[in-house]
Amino acid sequence: MPSSKRARVVPTSKIRKNRKELVRRLASNIQSAAEEFSFIWVFDVQNMRNNFIKQVRTDFVDSRIMMGKTKVMVVALGQTAEMECVPGVSALGPYVKGEVGLLFTNRDPHEIEQYFETFVTVDYARSGTVATQLVRIPPGELHTMYGVQGGEEDPLPMSIEPTLRKLGVPTRVVKGKVVLEEGTESSMDTEDGYLVCKEGDVLDSRQTSILKILGVRMSESKIGLRAVYDKKEESVREASGMDVDGTAT
Repeated sequence: MPSSKRARVVPTSKIRKNRKELVRRLASNIQSAAEEFSFIWVFDVQNMRNNFIKQVRTDFVDSRIMMGKTKVMVVALGQTAEMECVPGVSALGPYVKGEVGLLFTNRDPHEIEQYFETFVTVDYARSGTVATQLVRIPPGELHTMYGVQGGEEDPLPMSIEPTLRKLGVPTRVVKGKVVLEEGTESSMDTEDGYLVCKEGDVLDSRQTSILKILGVRMSESKIGLRAVYDKKEESVREASGMDVDGTAT
């Protein structure tokens, strides 16, 4: 007996999201938050990972952070004075471009600027990142975090040695220790050890994998503030302390 067409199993991976509903929900949330909070900040993200954004959300549990398509955010705030969800907020429009988000808060602007000025995290570099330092693996037993203070005494586990060899690092296991072979013909191998990268190099995926194994972090992640809307003043100023028209505040 053929199976019923009504009793089909549909994989969840094939279920399409209702894009229009997501857009409407984002716009509605932005407009509600604009009416609730006194300040709206536009911030941009640089090399930011999701776990760092989660940290910011945790630190601002009394506020709201929203990220999405910039066109949707601009329309939700209002592109003209007639379309504004709150008076004067349309002046934020020119700053809502690129990889940006909105922070809705009642906290004092000085506190916000201080927080993001010091919020800088260092993470493993991705492919395409420019190397900030020279990293060379010295001959002998391999340890982690070369060039980074505090981890020089941590030996690499034997299980990682095959991965290093696949990445082109001339290693072998000697008496349970991962060591760098000397005298190989590798173009990056020198008398002083194995050169992973030089300062200023554009890192490829092989180099970033080696750096991650060694524990070397080169990617600096931070959030920059662009502008803030003040509901009480019904005005927008740049985070640098300048008005939108370029005059000093």
